[in-house]
Amino acid sequence: MLLGRCVWTRGVSGWSRESFGGVGELANPAIARLTELLSSECRRRTVVVFEPEGIAHQTVESPRVNRSVFASLARVRSEHPVVLSESLGWGIEYPEPVHSGAFSTLMHSELTPGLVHLHDACVHAGSQLSAAWPAFTAATSCMKTHLAASRARFLLILAPDFVAVAVCARGKRSFRGWTGPMSDRDWKTVSALIGESDERSAPSLAEAELKRGSITAISDGNPERDCPIWKEIIATGRLEAVAGLDELAVAAGRISPRHPANLIEGFPRPRQLDRYLIGAAAGCFSIAAALGAAVPAQLRQLRSIDSSNASRVAVLEAHRADLNRNQKEIEMLQIEAAQGPRLLQVGRHEALIGLAAAVPDSLTLTSLAIDKDGRFMIEAIVVGADFDPESTRRAFDRSGFKPEGQSGWAFNQTSGRLTICGRYAPPQP
Repeated sequence: MLLGRCVWTRGVSGWSRESFGGVGELANPAIARLTELLSSECRRRTVVVFEPEGIAHQTVESPRVNRSVFASLARVRSEHPVVLSESLGWGIEYPEPVHSGAFSTLMHSELTPGLVHLHDACVHAGSQLSAAWPAFTAATSCMKTHLAASRARFLLILAPDFVAVAVCARGKRSFRGWTGPMSDRDWKTVSALIGESDERSAPSLAEAELKRGSITAISDGNPERDCPIWKEIIATGRLEAVAGLDELAVAAGRISPRHPANLIEGFPRPRQLDRYLIGAAAGCFSIAAALGAAVPAQLRQLRSIDSSNASRVAVLEAHRADLNRNQKEIEMLQIEAAQGPRLLQVGRHEALIGLAAAVPDSLTLTSLAIDKDGRFMIEAIVVGADFDPESTRRAFDRSGFKPEGQSGWAFNQTSGRLTICGRYAPPQP
């Protein structure tokens, strides 16, 4: 885990911390240390909590779309060019409705390259960096594990040289962190963010409800040492749970790598090439070893060329895979936007209106396909804790999208994915 200027690692005696100074002229020393650790270990799958100094968290208005569609929007590309970068990590939370009826998301993005070095370190070590989670994503996952309440609440991360406040209320998500020693003014800001300050008077009804929300804390084991206002927080009666770094790490490891907040998804990754690269490398090294006794200089040159070619092949293969995903995404959007008149007959407008009414807020549609004979396939993902499969199935039945047979309704509770297949029939009045 990287929190601010500190690298946290887990050993047999528990968590240990290495603290570094500020960002230097050439590189962040904390990121450089984490890169060194990842370079020396070969693991099948590596997951990191990545919250350095140079990372931003912005609330962005967004339609209810997935990560790929979000990055393809012209407004997003214009206002947030980081989505086009291959050297900066970025991700978003699942879009949620706001009071105005629109949707918004919380966007996490690096301000300077750092995560790309961790990615390259894992590639050279022969392992895969499958996920890099912002502290907000990992902490909210940890909170959902330890709390069942759904009312508006706050989350405090309390660690040496790193303090953060996450607002987890529906439609009002935000995240703010402090690195290094905290001043009295900083603690007053923390107190105001979680609703313990009286400096703001006459808040709105929505703000007042938010300020009364419960508080969860994540600490390395001594919150009173790291938080001077800890006793005041306890006295409010709003503290519901205190989790440790072990719980935070376990929660981060359980998040699906397909979650849109995964910062590593913007980087090219080798796919389906491992055995070919290993075979090519073994052949090159055998030839180099035979010639090494006579021409050591040529041996070093061959190794350098082999490494460059392998990296380039991996990058090109990753680009090809991304283009294939984009093509499928475009085809899905064309169907959803009714741009394929041969597949969407006249009169289906009412069907789509009925389907939109049947989809609850706790469910996000990721794919809809319907042919001229009325056969359809719907794919969706659960994004809310209040999802009710039975009531949702009845709503789809009433709208005319009735599952067909035993395999027509497939809901994976673990991954939260839902697939519905059948033949559309207009609902009877």
